Amino acid sequence: MSLARVVAVLGGTQGTGVLLTPRTVLTCAHVVTDAERVTIAHPRRRGQVTAEVQSIDWDRDTALLTVAGEILDAEQHAPLGRLRIGSIDTESPLPHCGIIGFPGIQRYGDDGALELDQYRATVLPVAGSLRGVLVCELDHPAAARHDGGSPLRGLSGAPVFAGPVLLGIVTAIPRGRAHLRVEGASMDGVLDTHRLGGSFRIEPVTDVHPRDRRFEEGYAKAVKARYRKTRIFGIDELGTNEASWDLDTAYLSLEAGPRDRLAQDRHAAYRSSAAPPRRIEELLGNRPRALLRGEAGAGKTTLVWWLAAHAACGTLGPELADLNGLVPFVIPLRTVHARGHGMPRPAQLASVAQVLTDEPPPGWVCRVLEAGRGLLLLDGVDEVPPAERANARQWLGEVLDLYPATRCLATVRPLAVEADWLRSAGFDELQLLPMRDEDIQAFVTGWHRAARLECDAYGDGRRADAERAELDGLETELRSRFRQNTALRTLAQTPLLCAVICALHRRRGGLLPDTRWDLYRATLAMLLGSRDAQRGIGSPEGITVGAEEHQELLQCLAVWLVRAGRAQLSREDARRQIEVALRRLPRVGTQGTAATVLTHLLNRTGLLQERADDEIQFIHRTFQDYLAARALIEGGSLSELIQNAHNEQWQDTVLLAVGHCRPHEARKLIEGLLSDGAASSYGGRRASLYVLAAHCLLDTVVVDEAVSELVADRIRTLLPPRGRGHTEELASLGEHVLPFLPEPSGLSHEDAEEVAELICVVGGSAALPYAQRFSRRESAGVRAIIAGSWFMFPMERYAREVLAGMSLTGVVLTVSDLDELRLLRVLPPPSTVDVFVGATAAQLRAYLPATGCEELNIGDNPVLRDVSFLQGLTGLRSLSIARCPALRDLSGLVNTSLTALDLEVGAFGEAELGLVRRIAHLRHVTLDYGHSTLDRLPTAHPEVIFLGLVCRRPIDLSSLPEWSSLRRLHLSIDSCLWLTRIVPEPPPAPQVTSLTLHLRAGDHDGLAHLPGLFPSLTTLDIVSESAESAEARPPDLTPLRAHPGLHVTFRSTN
Repeated sequence: MSLARVVAVLGGTQGTGVLLTPRTVLTCAHVVTDAERVTIAHPRRRGQVTAEVQSIDWDRDTALLTVAGEILDAEQHAPLGRLRIGSIDTESPLPHCGIIGFPGIQRYGDDGALELDQYRATVLPVAGSLRGVLVCELDHPAAARHDGGSPLRGLSGAPVFAGPVLLGIVTAIPRGRAHLRVEGASMDGVLDTHRLGGSFRIEPVTDVHPRDRRFEEGYAKAVKARYRKTRIFGIDELGTNEASWDLDTAYLSLEAGPRDRLAQDRHAAYRSSAAPPRRIEELLGNRPRALLRGEAGAGKTTLVWWLAAHAACGTLGPELADLNGLVPFVIPLRTVHARGHGMPRPAQLASVAQVLTDEPPPGWVCRVLEAGRGLLLLDGVDEVPPAERANARQWLGEVLDLYPATRCLATVRPLAVEADWLRSAGFDELQLLPMRDEDIQAFVTGWHRAARLECDAYGDGRRADAERAELDGLETELRSRFRQNTALRTLAQTPLLCAVICALHRRRGGLLPDTRWDLYRATLAMLLGSRDAQRGIGSPEGITVGAEEHQELLQCLAVWLVRAGRAQLSREDARRQIEVALRRLPRVGTQGTAATVLTHLLNRTGLLQERADDEIQFIHRTFQDYLAARALIEGGSLSELIQNAHNEQWQDTVLLAVGHCRPHEARKLIEGLLSDGAASSYGGRRASLYVLAAHCLLDTVVVDEAVSELVADRIRTLLPPRGRGHTEELASLGEHVLPFLPEPSGLSHEDAEEVAELICVVGGSAALPYAQRFSRRESAGVRAIIAGSWFMFPMERYAREVLAGMSLTGVVLTVSDLDELRLLRVLPPPSTVDVFVGATAAQLRAYLPATGCEELNIGDNPVLRDVSFLQGLTGLRSLSIARCPALRDLSGLVNTSLTALDLEVGAFGEAELGLVRRIAHLRHVTLDYGHSTLDRLPTAHPEVIFLGLVCRRPIDLSSLPEWSSLRRLHLSIDSCLWLTRIVPEPPPAPQVTSLTLHLRAGDHDGLAHLPGLFPSLTTLDIVSESAESAEARPPDLTPLRAHPGLHVTFRSTN
């Protein structure tokens, strides 16, 4: 995509430029000097767009241009991905480089239209190094102009690429070199000069590997072929042709939420995460490493495939645009485990998922990971046996320590690994949520749309039209059924089960099952019964097998897998199991060998699939567990189920087994689970077995009253819950756990908080009366939990029946949509309001409480342009503003009663930040400079005692002495060397007595500057973010010994 970044720049003369972002272009300073107007032309855009000169570096002859709009729209720019920028890290010549631009000699036509030209070149790192100049030598001299002028005129600002990596831009053609030499400005110097260092990651370039790019293009196509299509359950079973469908048709964007609501520091968790669920793409966009939990059939694997296919092709939308151009490595852990060779070495990542490509060039995978371009997608951590998961975690940690810029997503079932399993490796935890009603409606539409695509392959047009018309009617009817039937919606809360319902609805002409077991039974009957006969298919393998015989054969494979703790088996293992089963099925045994029967099962049932490397698995783990459960119950193996129920890999099988049990068997199973739980000395295991028994009871058709009361007694012993694990276990029972909750009056504050937490995790209408009951507690912790869980309940009812009747003093209330914002009018004023919604200043003025609100935090607001609403908030003392890209006018800050301000600098200029000085009572200021181009402090405020600065690049601190009241300074920077990077000898700030240094890169160099900069310092707190694999060594404090009375604290995040 290097070509798509090249633009023509028309200023004082015609030159070339390179597109850094949708709105910024880098070119030569002399191209735009003295120009009345600068315009930019892009081959993919009609006409020209006006640009402004943002900054100029005369020494390097470079200029940064910006445009008001975007040169390419979001869809055009997204496939480009993040621009790769390189710094030459060798003294040897770099051949195979390229220069692309608009030289004047390349013009064509009567009107002299611009045309691109391309030059092959070798970069010479040593040549020009004393002057800091990038020097290239063209492989062939440029063609001479007829007028004797330079054939390279117009190439000024042209990008120099090493493959897809931008090394610099052309600035001059030296004389006396026969137009073979080109000089330029290297990107590492350019980024510093134009203050872009924090916006891009610079990768070292030691060589150019032409084969890499060609291989990556083929690899991307192979990844697309492997993962761009998925199986939509129920389509191919009913059709005649297509068995897989494009993910663009099948993919449904699901909701997820952060999994830190139940953090140990509950109140801190609520401040940071009391936000509503969001689409998974939004959440993954700003989480480089994530562990995604989800139930069986929740869509985890589909998401992994979708990400891999689109990232490889560069077709992800704006929310995930940073992933475009990354190289995806999918690691299906069930396959890795089944092979028995352990976790792959980095060099094996390209082949572990059986992508159909040739062998990569030697060292390619490591080069990709070293450059920070890898996207690691681990699917199915739960498919690894528990005893081996620690090894898998260690492997992942080592890979990410070795290649720390690698993005990673891992998927797992909800309770397969403990909370924060990968936190030490920097992973955020997310939870895929059940589909909402609108998601189910969208899925039904997508399923039927995919089914209608099948009609396109029909040769008979009348049949195709009739089929489409029937599908239209079925879709309308099923959507209506879902709207009217709550029980049916509950069944369809995962994509897998929703697809099963769609398929059965079509096959049965609108008749649908009532329970999960009826759903699975009907599905198996559909797949294993008369399917082939109805489709006019005889016996292709020469075998005729009935539905019960099919199930018996599949059950023998399923129960073997469950007992072995595996998700795949080899063809030989499968053949042996079928051989044993055929002894019980003489009619089938006489028709062929076990190998022939296995081939029949693979080809005809639709429930098995064979992967490469001789591995067989069920199309979905749910069917494996269902069939294994039936086999165990029919085989009289209740005791085996009970003995293994503590094992997470068996628990789905146990849950499905109860649906196969007769009443006395169900009673025995539940009593066995309770008995084993009571005998366990480990509280977590006891809680797990008690809750599992309760789930089994809920799924039992005939309920034994004595057993029901016994289960209730055991669940009561788990209340109040003790910690995060117990709360999650109990919350899995949903509204059924609510009647067992203790009354709030007899509980301590801590116990009341635990129960309130459980109520809010359950959420929904059923939990609302319980939340109301606990909202009357005076405990600040309980009220914080109740107030922070608004989004878990019906919005208006919760506001009017719960929040309106409780004190919101001392708690945080989070507003996440406009309806919630409007409802603030019916509530008592909260002490703190977090507003994460696109609301205008007028809307905020209308709905925020004029009095009583002391702290306001605004974020994720794309429409807010000014803060004029602040003038009406008389009691406000603290304000935080972040992620408000349209905000330009800060004049509303003037004359407010604020004492604390936390501001994301963004695009503000010095004039806007200067308004901070006019907040009379201000005492605490935090400024997050992010990727702002500003590199200096705002005008000093005479009363501020605390100043926090979050910087992504060096900043000029020479004005610190002017902040006369400043006592405490907090700096979040990469290195202490940044303190003197812009101004080598800044004046001392003797008024500062306390300094916190948050060193993100763990770089302790430069501490020797501190005594001179802060001569009155008495407290120094150093927080170092050294890599996990690095030794957490305290810095060398020798330079500080001469500083009398200094107390130093060192902490490492490792």
